[in-house]
Amino acid sequence: MRIVFATFSKESMSGGAGRVAFEIAQAFARQGHDIVLILPGNKTQVKKIEPNLRHLEIKSLNNEGGVAVPYLTVNNLQFLFNFLEKFSPQIIHAHDFGPICLVAQFWAINHQIPFVYTAHVMPTKRAYFVIGQYSKALSRFMDTELMKRYFATFFKDCEAMIALNQEAEKDILKSGFRQKIFMIPNGRDLKVYQRCRLAKLSEKPRQLTFVGYLAKSKNQKYLLKVMKFLPDDFALNLVGTFINPRYLQELKDEVQKKHLKNINFIGEVPHHQIPGLLEKTHLFVSASTMEVQSLAVIEALASGTPVIGLANETNEELVDDSVGFCLEKKTSPKVFAEKIQKISSLSPKEYEALGRQARKKVAHLDWPIIVEQTKQAYLELIKEKKNKDKGIEFKKIKEILELLPASKFKSFLQKQVRIQSPKVAILKKKNASFFALTIVATFFLGIFYWFLNKIKKISLLIRPCQ
Repeated sequence: MRIVFATFSKESMSGGAGRVAFEIAQAFARQGHDIVLILPGNKTQVKKIEPNLRHLEIKSLNNEGGVAVPYLTVNNLQFLFNFLEKFSPQIIHAHDFGPICLVAQFWAINHQIPFVYTAHVMPTKRAYFVIGQYSKALSRFMDTELMKRYFATFFKDCEAMIALNQEAEKDILKSGFRQKIFMIPNGRDLKVYQRCRLAKLSEKPRQLTFVGYLAKSKNQKYLLKVMKFLPDDFALNLVGTFINPRYLQELKDEVQKKHLKNINFIGEVPHHQIPGLLEKTHLFVSASTMEVQSLAVIEALASGTPVIGLANETNEELVDDSVGFCLEKKTSPKVFAEKIQKISSLSPKEYEALGRQARKKVAHLDWPIIVEQTKQAYLELIKEKKNKDKGIEFKKIKEILELLPASKFKSFLQKQVRIQSPKVAILKKKNASFFALTIVATFFLGIFYWFLNKIKKISLLIRPCQ
């Protein structure tokens, strides 16, 4: 198959959504499909990555934090559209709802190609995730009527959505989406983690590890409270960068205030080093209040590491007494600590049994299996697309164009419209400020994230905490 994936992320940014976009493209390519991944880059170009995988990069404003704002100029759009015309994809699959994916959606509708979106965030709770935790102002902006209309248009104009689990599917339906929904989880390269050796409970200190953003939604402050109820032969490793520097400082202040020992702020670690960290981990711990489908939990289980966590979408799906503990959201830190000690007191044989069961728990998430499930969804959509009403497709094109201000960008897109309807005229200036505000907000998000990274370096130098 000829498949285009689209992402607003540079590789290894934006948490799981950023990684999955790159990995699913690679996984399909290694199954013999002809794959193109559209993404931000230093310049507009096509790069061959593997025999069946190319990256089409759109020149973007980049910074060291990983945020990229694409230059959607007429020349860049023309380059993109010319390539897509020649490549002639059978389907386009987006992994976020940023500007690059919106442009890909326009092209797909205009050429009557199925457009699919994987909901890595809950549609009704999008401001709750990473972007909403940069600042209260951004969180409020994400919840304005302008942004609500942007999201409503993008979601409604998808041919189908992919839900990662039942909770995600429920939220997609709650958002009002009435098109086709496929339930297909994220994939992982399980072989990498299955090679990990299991940690030995005899090793001291016993290592508790969390991997992910340091953020209020990840609730690391709860894990610090848990450590107050554990003896000194336990260590907590917090692996990942922060979203808001204030929260990182709150965590460090809590460590000093409560005189906690063995708290290690590891910082961001290259993803290929995670298996090595998990080999030394006795228990993966998570108090996250929301995780649509945590790649970190999946990877921990795949490595044979037992998991203890508070109930959320991922833990309720994958964690039970056979692999650790999934505890109620209101569980006290003291009880959480007691569960840690319960597993830590197991015999080597019992602990190894937990590890073996953990690996079985996620065996269905290997990339070749997920690729096959996704391919079947694509084939179904391609077959159904042939019977779609062109009037409906034109209405979708019209809705996207109505979001745009009068500009060269909009004029270029108008000239590309292939599906015509004599009954409906394309509006030129309605809601002219909307898309402009969206792009401006994205730009300032990039600047803000750059500023956060500068603060991070300073704060870590001034107040190291190990």
